[in-house]
Amino acid sequence: MAASKKHIIVTGGSRGIGRAITEVLLRNGYKVSITGKDEKQLAKTTKELSLLGSIDYHAFNLARRNEVENFVKEWDQPIYGLVNNAGVVEVENINDSDTGSWDRVLGVNLHGVYFLTKGLTKHIQNNGRIVSISSQLGKEGRAGYGAYCASKFGVLGLTKCWAKELGSRGITVNAVCPGWVKTEMGKKDLKRIAEERGVTIKALYKEICEPLELKRFTEPEEVANLVAFLISSQASGITGRDMLLNTIWNQQ
Repeated sequence: MAASKKHIIVTGGSRGIGRAITEVLLRNGYKVSITGKDEKQLAKTTKELSLLGSIDYHAFNLARRNEVENFVKEWDQPIYGLVNNAGVVEVENINDSDTGSWDRVLGVNLHGVYFLTKGLTKHIQNNGRIVSISSQLGKEGRAGYGAYCASKFGVLGLTKCWAKELGSRGITVNAVCPGWVKTEMGKKDLKRIAEERGVTIKALYKEICEPLELKRFTEPEEVANLVAFLISSQASGITGRDMLLNTIWNQQ
């Protein structure tokens, strides 16, 4: 998948799935700009991955529209693609939730995706790529995950709309919907659920994995490899799709 230094922006690219995506893209020859709000972590990741290829970072808060607009206003380079990876999760039942939690989750996971993509579209080259990370919970509901599910369902809606709106330019727009992924966020969620249910993490992990064909969580690199394929020239005919990855939805 030689990329000839095509330029990709990856949001939330300093850790977890985003870091894995960044690493795979660099190894495949892309130039990568990562974004996030933790400048120290961004700088650390940029330094660690710099031997793999051309990488830089831009620090701003995706949940703050003014910061997103300032980033877009200052951006003056053509890009080949955008990976909307950054995401947050807060778990609250509807009877306990407050608008702060709703605003924080939707601010990053949906509003941030919308305003950043809207602003950068003019910089995306013809025949470019947009890939957004949704979730298994963009396909189903789960108690306590109202804001998260709403945001990830929303990402799938935007994906299908943008595929139609940008198709005349040859730009493909797709989403990846992983189930459980072996990241720090996933581990924290697993620990929290185990404590709430009074079971061991090992027992909960076995229960979650039992209905999955692979009987395990997805590795971040597996998500990254699918993203890299969707960005590549080999995926030029795929658009408007939500690609499931190791979820119970694979069986339906």
